[in-house]
Amino acid sequence: MTKELVLKQFGLTNGVVSYSQNINAFITDGYTSEAGNTYFNAVRFAEGIIIKEDVGIGYAYKFLNGIRIYSLRDKTMLADRDYHNCIYSKYILKQQAVNMLLEVLRDAAKNENMILNEIQAKKELEKIIDQALDGDQLQIVNKQSQKYLTR
Repeated sequence: MTKELVLKQFGLTNGVVSYSQNINAFITDGYTSEAGNTYFNAVRFAEGIIIKEDVGIGYAYKFLNGIRIYSLRDKTMLADRDYHNCIYSKYILKQQAVNMLLEVLRDAAKNENMILNEIQAKKELEKIIDQALDGDQLQIVNKQSQKYLTR
């Protein structure tokens, strides 16, 4: 399954998707506003998830406008959050994604009357998000699409 079909299946793109080696992510077609700001989505894959970043580039800064995290197994959105005036960095992206997924795990544990080892869960989530940020996205998308989407 190609990355375009995977992304289209999740409603993440209707247009062209290209891989940016520079930022190690799949980039969707963007647009430039009348004010000169450019907006696009960066999409990354990790074990069992897709992370979609809504990014804006202004004259002085790059901004993180939102994060959406999807389950590859269930083909559903797990978490989403919008931001206003949040300067983009991989560190902020990682911390926010980990916190969002930790909230999902907390809610799931609560609903199942289970106790969550938050320290261990956070360590595992950090590994997964590190994979999305630092792992070779071309290899990861192939592995994850074979594992979760060819059934």
